[in-house]
Amino acid sequence: MKNTIKISILSAALLSSLYGENQYTLQNIEVTASQGTTLNKKDVTDSVTIITKEALDESRVTTLEEALNKLGGISMTQNGGAGKSTSMFIRGMSSKRILVLIDGVRYNNPTAIGAAAEFSQISLYNVEQIEIIKGAQSGVWGADASGGVINIVTSKAKQGLHGVVNLEYGSYDTLQASLLASYATEQVDISVGGVLYQTDGFSASEPQQSEATYGQRFDTLGLEKDSYKNKSLNAKLGINITEDDRVEFKVQSINTESNFDSGAGSAQDSPVPNQDLKNRFYTVSYRHTDAIHDLKASYNLSTFDRAFELVHWSGVGTDVYNYEGSVNEFKVDDKIVYMKDSFIRFGASYQKFEQKEVTTNNDKSYSALSAFVTNYNKFELLENQATIFTQSLRYDKYDEFDDSLTGKIGLKQFISDDIYLSANIGTGFNAPTLGQLYGQWGPNPDLKPEKSLTSDITLGNDTLWITGFYNEISDLIDWTGVWPNAGYNQLDGKSKFKGIELGYEDYLFNSLGVNALYTFVTTEDANGEALARRPKDQVDASVVYYVSETFDLGLNAQYIGQRFNGANKSGAQTGYYTVANIVSNVKVNKYVTVYGKINNITDEYYQTVDGYATAGRSLYLGLNAKY
Repeated sequence: MKNTIKISILSAALLSSLYGENQYTLQNIEVTASQGTTLNKKDVTDSVTIITKEALDESRVTTLEEALNKLGGISMTQNGGAGKSTSMFIRGMSSKRILVLIDGVRYNNPTAIGAAAEFSQISLYNVEQIEIIKGAQSGVWGADASGGVINIVTSKAKQGLHGVVNLEYGSYDTLQASLLASYATEQVDISVGGVLYQTDGFSASEPQQSEATYGQRFDTLGLEKDSYKNKSLNAKLGINITEDDRVEFKVQSINTESNFDSGAGSAQDSPVPNQDLKNRFYTVSYRHTDAIHDLKASYNLSTFDRAFELVHWSGVGTDVYNYEGSVNEFKVDDKIVYMKDSFIRFGASYQKFEQKEVTTNNDKSYSALSAFVTNYNKFELLENQATIFTQSLRYDKYDEFDDSLTGKIGLKQFISDDIYLSANIGTGFNAPTLGQLYGQWGPNPDLKPEKSLTSDITLGNDTLWITGFYNEISDLIDWTGVWPNAGYNQLDGKSKFKGIELGYEDYLFNSLGVNALYTFVTTEDANGEALARRPKDQVDASVVYYVSETFDLGLNAQYIGQRFNGANKSGAQTGYYTVANIVSNVKVNKYVTVYGKINNITDEYYQTVDGYATAGRSLYLGLNAKY
C-alpha cells in the first residue's frame, strides 16, 4: 500500500508535466550563495532548491527545521519536540558536513555535539529566502561545506516605512509573537525585529520499540512536559555613502531555554536536564560596485554560549557544564566582469575557531588562512543555446591540521530553451570541530580532517528533472560504540553515498501549485555497513489550491521509507510512515491575513529517533498584519 502511494504521487507528477502548462517556475529567482555571488537560478550549475518568502508565508512554518523538512525535501531527525537536538541529511551527508549561513555569516557551532548547526533554534520571522545548494562547496566556502550549503537570506528594508506583525497560538500551549519594522530612503535603510516563541511542549522521551508501552504518548503514560522558549532579536543598518559605495552593520541574537530528558525511552523521563543558549552574530561590511568590480570586505563574528544542567552520574545532584565558542572571520573578495556574462571572483579570508572553558585553564582553538578563486563563463557552445562553465579553487592553511586544496567544476548545457543537462564535481574538506576534539561527549583529540568527493548529473527543465549523485568521504568521523564506551572515531577508508532524485514542480489550471520530490539514497561506511538514520527512500509532495485571490488551501506530506536507528541496519525500524499537514490562509484585506494549520492531520504515531517523541495531531491559528 505504501509503495502504491509513492508510485501514485510520482505518476501524477509525471503525467501532469506532459499536459500542464509551465507557469509555476523559479527561473527568475536569484541565488546568492552559489559561487559566492548573486546569480539567476537558471544560470547556476549546482542542484539548488529555493524556499521563497511566498512559500514560507503560505505554509506558515515557524522554524528553519520545519521549513527544511516540509518545503526543502530534506530528511530530518529530532530528539523530541521544539528546540530539541536536530540532525539533517542531504543526499545521506549529515549536518556536520552542511554549512549553514545567515546572510553569509557562519551558523555552525564549533562546540556543539556533532558540530551541527542548531536548526530548530532559528525562527523565520525575518527570512526572505532559504537557499539549499547540494554537493561539495568547499572550493567556494571552505570547511563544513563538503555536503552542501544552506544560506538564509534575511529581509531587506524597502523604501518608506513598513511593518509586519504575526501572532499565533495553538496546541501544547504554543504562543508565537513577532514584529519586524523597517524604514528606508535612498541614503539609509534600517530594520529591527524580534520574536517570542514559547511552548509547554510534550515529553522528549517516549517508549522505545523494545518497550511494551511503545505506541502510547506522554500524556497517557504520565510523563512530564519538556518546554521550550525562544527570544530572538535582529537589527540591520545600511548606509549608501555614494551610488557605488555602501556600508552595513548587522546583529542578530538568539536566546533559548529548553528542557529535555536524560535519554531515549520512557525510563529516561526527567525534569532536571535543561539547556540555555545565547548565540550572537555580528557583521560589519563594506561594498563597492561599478561596471567592472564588485568589491566586498567584511568582518563576521559568531559567538555561542551553551549551559547544560544534567543529573550527576551517581544519580544524586546535578552538574552544570558551560561551553563558549566563537568563529571570527575577516574576508575580502572582488568580482571582476571581464567580458559579457563572464567574471572572475577572487579573495582571501582568515578564520579562527575557538572554544573556551573546555577543561580547567585550557582553552582550545585553531585557525585557517585561505585564498580562493572562481571563474564563471556563460556562452553559446550550441547555436542559440546557453552553456555555463564554472571553476572554483580554494587553499586553506591550518595551524593545527594539514593544509587543504579543494575545488569544484560545474557545467550546464541547455539543449533547448528550457531543457538542460548539468554536471558538477567537487572536493570537500572537513576539519574535526572543537566539540569533537575536546567536547563534552566522547572527545577524541587524535581526530584528523575528512576529505570528500561529490558529483552529480541532472537532466531536466523548470518542471521536471532527474539527478543522479555519488559522494564519498575518506576517513569519516562518526559516533561509534555504546555509551559510556562511545565517542567520535575515524573510520579508515572511504564511506560512500549514492542515489537519485526525481523532482517535479508546476502550476496547473491557473489555480493549482504542485511540487513533488522523490529521493533514493544508499549509504555504506568503509566496512560496507549502512550508516544510521538515513531513509532509503523519501517522498515529499505539496499542493496549493488558490481558491480565490483571498483564499488558499495547502496540503503537504512526507513519506519516509526504510530507516534504521542504528548502523548496519540495526536497531529499531523508524521508517515506513506518512505525515500530512494542512494549512489555509484567508486575506481579510490588503493588510490583514488570518490562517489556520493542522499538523499531522491523521495523528500518525512515529519516531524519527528510537525512544524520542514527535508531535501528534496539533492545531494552530494565527493572524498576520502588514503595513
